[in-house]
Amino acid sequence: MKNLRSALSIGFAVLLLSLVGPATAEAQRSAGSYVQNFAGGTVLLATGDTIEGPISLHRTEDVVLVTMPNNTVSTLSAVAIQSFAVKGERLDRRRDSYYYDDFYDARRGYYYGNPAFYNMPPPRHREQPDTSLVRVFRTYRWNHDNDYSDFKSPAFFEQLSNGPTILLRREALVQRPVSYGSPYGYGYGYGGAYPYGMPRSTGYYTEIKDNFYLGTPQGNVLPLRNPKKDLLAAFPKQAHQIEQYAKENKLSYTNARELAFLVNYANSLAKPQ
Repeated sequence: MKNLRSALSIGFAVLLLSLVGPATAEAQRSAGSYVQNFAGGTVLLATGDTIEGPISLHRTEDVVLVTMPNNTVSTLSAVAIQSFAVKGERLDRRRDSYYYDDFYDARRGYYYGNPAFYNMPPPRHREQPDTSLVRVFRTYRWNHDNDYSDFKSPAFFEQLSNGPTILLRREALVQRPVSYGSPYGYGYGYGGAYPYGMPRSTGYYTEIKDNFYLGTPQGNVLPLRNPKKDLLAAFPKQAHQIEQYAKENKLSYTNARELAFLVNYANSLAKPQ
């Protein structure tokens, strides 16, 4: 558990739907509770105490279940937790291998060209999933993406970059429709055009969706609904340099690992000289 403790210490529209119609409302829907199980973890409580043991993370409810040494289970909501680190996740076949990339260096501030890492070779994507890698989660007060509400409640976010502005991630299960219009399960009926231009759904498939955010030094959470646009808006004075840097290094704003490097680079530009 030593490396888990180390990871913790590194730096702790109803109207619109009625106008758009059923096709947009059906395009994506919640698939219910999403639970991840980890072989081990260390939890830093709001009191400053720590507890260790196998962890079940209930993402939808923002609840952690820790199996204690005496086999009892401690149930903790986000309000009781500052941060926690986990490893040994059960492999999820719905994820590609890049999902299990190592964010350790990104959490330390790595980005291409960072002088502090000149002696280190550029980190590579892992060819095989490695669930033994440590992942770090932190608690932020959040409005649950309701831009018109001032109410915020504690929620868990995974830390992907260093600070002072931190790239955060939340994951959720969503269901997307499988549409058809022909006997073969694709295309559109009625001569290639479904009536009123809306596809017919035959059912749903479930996938895991990444949602990215920025955690500010003041403890606020900014959604990156359009990662490129919103990241540049968060660093307006450095936007041109960030855009050039992404282009020169062929970095994607939608790839979690590369977006973490971009946030680290943006932080380096925003530091007082």
